[in-house]
Parts: sequence; C-alpha cells; structure tokens
Amino acid sequence: MKNSRRGLGAILMCLLVLVLPGFPKGKKSLTIYEESRLNDSVLKPGQYKVEVAENGGTSQVMIYKGKELVARSIAQVEKLEGKADRNSLKLSLEGSKTPKIIEIRLSGEQQAYKIGGGDGGQVSQKATQ
Repeated sequence: MKNSRRGLGAILMCLLVLVLPGFPKGKKSLTIYEESRLNDSVLKPGQYKVEVAENGGTSQVMIYKGKELVARSIAQVEKLEGKADRNSLKLSLEGSKTPKIIEIRLSGEQQAYKIGGGDGGQVSQKATQ
C-alpha cells in the first residue's frame, strides 16, 4: 500500500511538471512613470509587481496592481551581457497612441523579456525603481 502511494505521488509530480506552463520566479516591484500598454491593457503611472513564469525559451510576464492581475503577455527571453542594474521598460512610440511596452528588464537578472517582436515606431527607454 505504501509503495503504491509513492508511485502515485511520483506520477502526479510528473504530470504537474508537464502541465504547468512554468514556475514563477517571484514578484518584483516596478514603477511605471507614464501611461503604457501591454497588449490590450493600459497601465496608468504607479506601483506594480511583475512576475515571470519561464517555460523553455519563452516566458509569461504578469503585471499586478496590488493583488489583481492587470496585464499579461508572452515574452521571448534574450540573454544580456551582464545583470540588469535596475528595472526598466522599453517602449515603442506609435504615433499618438499610448506607448507600448516591448521589453522588460528586471534588476539582478541577466535576461530581458521581449514582448510582441519589439518592432515598429520610435523606441524610448524608461528606467524604473
């Protein structure tokens, strides 16, 4: 009986690893200084939390206002030469529209998260805290 429980537990763990999209790294604080878009979500200036769940070469970036998930996007991971010294956003300025977030860098990480290809329009780099 005891061995069958262990076997069942091992099978369940394997299934969880296959089913889950990735394990989140933990939330990091992010200050947004100007109104920005992530996919269809408009983020007003203010304090947010960012959480990244990695799965192979792609990641899911989730942005929270308090405990509420306000925006999410699939992102491609790009390795950086060194660790990011601060949180920063790269924005694409598309005419008179609200700037679109095309890259997120998180302090202490040696990778950037590229969102939506990052092409088109002028680009603005915004440092955050």
